[in-house]
Amino acid sequence: MSSPVISTNPKESGALVTVSHVTAGEPISIFLDPNCPDYSENFLRWEALQSSLLRALSSHNSDDWQERGLVQKLAEELKVLVGHIHNLRLEADSLKRGQGVLDQQLNGLDCSDVMALGVTQDGVYSVFPTHDPNGFMVYCDMTTDGGGWTVIQRREDGSVNFFRGWEAYRDGFGRTTGEHWLGLQRIYSLTRSGGFELRIDMADFDNATAFAHYADFSVGRDSVNPEEDGYPLTVDQYSGTAGDSLLKHSGMRFTTKDRDHDQSENNCAAYYQGAWWYRNCHTSNLNGQYLRGGHASYADGVEWSSWTGWQYSLRHLVLRS
Repeated sequence: MSSPVISTNPKESGALVTVSHVTAGEPISIFLDPNCPDYSENFLRWEALQSSLLRALSSHNSDDWQERGLVQKLAEELKVLVGHIHNLRLEADSLKRGQGVLDQQLNGLDCSDVMALGVTQDGVYSVFPTHDPNGFMVYCDMTTDGGGWTVIQRREDGSVNFFRGWEAYRDGFGRTTGEHWLGLQRIYSLTRSGGFELRIDMADFDNATAFAHYADFSVGRDSVNPEEDGYPLTVDQYSGTAGDSLLKHSGMRFTTKDRDHDQSENNCAAYYQGAWWYRNCHTSNLNGQYLRGGHASYADGVEWSSWTGWQYSLRHLVLRS
């Protein structure tokens, strides 16, 4: 028998966990809402109200035999309803206890921990980092380089505008299953304690591929107020086939067109049409314009200079941690 698959509701809002198990060809899904309201008191009030009504009906006296028959029928139906309400309350209490156990088990997960639960299929899952107990949805890559990777950025077709301001980059944007930026605050929640890796896979328009791997990666490491600190980048220990175009950016704060943290006289994000951990200014610009290969402008595309130079915008790009 196959193991259950833990995934999320495809809706972009809310962190709903789905536990599915295929039986006779049909999946059985259980949706668990971390903010699910507790109806226990409502059930108790309904039971008390119906019991009171039942007592009133039972003590009702009437000389009209038709009215007595109707009252007796109502009393019998109410007894059944009281029994249903009681059973619903017991089931709700049981589900609430089960949800509490599952929430406790899932708390602190990233995609590597989701994989450790036995999940092997790529897809969207809810994760609950230690520093963000409300959780959020991410795309988990369970196949690349051993699997268990959390996707933090994807570029693939130019369908999403990446030339955005600070709030958009802080909170994230795009579709988790397509082009998107996970969000600096979420990346911080996942990596703030250090000890994480970063893998960047890229492809050009001739279908050539390359990758860069950094054995040490974090955003806002040990920061108490990461936004005020600018979500500084830490990367180290490069390996791969694309060449290193990121170590120069290590230690830098994030810059957007409306918040300048770089060391240039100009705002590098505004000048190079992107948002990144710019220094003065960049050797990579992975949130730049999607310019579809070679371009006449300088360094304002989706650039990884050590592989394709400053005037070639990549076709496909995925950042994983």
